Amino acid sequence: MKLKKCAALILTAAMTAAIAAGCGSNGGGADNGGGNEGGSGNESSSADDNTSKEPAGEIEVDFWTAPQQVQYDLWESKAQAFNETKTEVDGKVVKVKVQQMPESPSSEAGIQNAIATETAPAVSENVNRGFAATLAASDVVYDLSGEDWFNEVVEARQMSETMENWAIDGKQYVLPVYVNPMVWQWNMKGLKALGYDKAPETVEEFTEIMKAFETKKDALAEVGVTHSFYRPSLGRPDQYWDRWFDFMMIYNGVSGGKSIVEGNKLTMDKDAAISAMEVIGAFGNSVQQGELSSIWVEENPSVLVSINAPWEISLYRENNVVYGENYVYGPSLVNKSGDTPYNYADSKGLTFYKAKNVSEEEHKGAVEFVKWVYSKENSAQSDLDWLNATTMLPVRGDLNENEAFAEVMGEYPELAALAEWVPYAIPGLATDKDADIWTAFTEVCSGPYMNEVVEAEPGSAPDATSYIEAAIEAMKQAGGLE
Repeated sequence: MKLKKCAALILTAAMTAAIAAGCGSNGGGADNGGGNEGGSGNESSSADDNTSKEPAGEIEVDFWTAPQQVQYDLWESKAQAFNETKTEVDGKVVKVKVQQMPESPSSEAGIQNAIATETAPAVSENVNRGFAATLAASDVVYDLSGEDWFNEVVEARQMSETMENWAIDGKQYVLPVYVNPMVWQWNMKGLKALGYDKAPETVEEFTEIMKAFETKKDALAEVGVTHSFYRPSLGRPDQYWDRWFDFMMIYNGVSGGKSIVEGNKLTMDKDAAISAMEVIGAFGNSVQQGELSSIWVEENPSVLVSINAPWEISLYRENNVVYGENYVYGPSLVNKSGDTPYNYADSKGLTFYKAKNVSEEEHKGAVEFVKWVYSKENSAQSDLDWLNATTMLPVRGDLNENEAFAEVMGEYPELAALAEWVPYAIPGLATDKDADIWTAFTEVCSGPYMNEVVEAEPGSAPDATSYIEAAIEAMKQAGGLE
């Protein structure tokens, strides 16, 4: 069953079930309409109904989705199904209204502007950990860690381990919705041309492959591979967010999941940071830094490896690019076999706003909606609907064990492979200075370091010590860190 077709069937079934539940939830009308001694039964019934039943008020809850149509469509269907349940808060019926958040200049800017102008939603998706830290610093979002319903959702989705990595000063401001574990995407034809039948797992194996890249150029040319790595943003400070996907992904693996920032302190492990930078350095002069498009849908991709892009899975399939044959995912590199392959979590979730325009009733209504979507009874189906609609993995610890996902995981081995790394995916820094920190890092470290890298042979990384030392000081200054 194709994902879109499956999603349509699932959403229809969910809405039908919710509508049926809503129709049966307002019982008691027949009892009130019974006969009345000494008078006309029908007249008494009408009078009794009019005097004993006030029309229920309504609480309108604004829910903002990410600025993508597929996510709007999914949440709109969920809101419609929930609205049919006629859930009440303080005697008023909750009605969820869905709209896309502003996209320009950024969704984060759109949310901040809405808070400032008192037009904020009660709840939105599309919030990452770094932006949540920014919002928390302004005290405009709710801490969910002490809420019973939140902890029940965490239990239902088996995401306790994940939530440890989402904490901000010991509090939880986001209910994660999806996660793309960022790992390596390898060209299988290229690997086989080098004499390998699987992706490397350790830094040593990776370095061997890079050395082979230099000595087996003719074999690589036969399958169209001209460059080892595609990464045009490495020297661009204005694309600071890419440091999450390259440097931070690698650092998480080689450091064993060590933090980079905790509170007001820079805690980055210097030796691990040097090792991570030198992994990038090992690509040498074979890095493709020019802007290309749709590399992986070519019959013979020109690169050996890139950072994976799970949101492009549907595109690959439409172009007959087959997982396991044309490409394969490899874990974030570790120091020795058996180490945990911690990686970067491209992950966002739901946040509830304490904006001036959001009333307590509206907040309660938003909570009721999210509780319903991710309740013990609904969470698996809701997450399956999300997976079918977006092909992005929901944040769950049981994706490869829960029978609800068995059909999709069986049909999509690429998703099953990524799901293995979900528990080890670490979200961005818990600081409102995230952009400043990574911009500074690129300016003094990855940018100038790449000037040396492009002069080196693959497998012979330049020493990154001085660059990381400079980065540590620059990151401290940019982030106001100790």
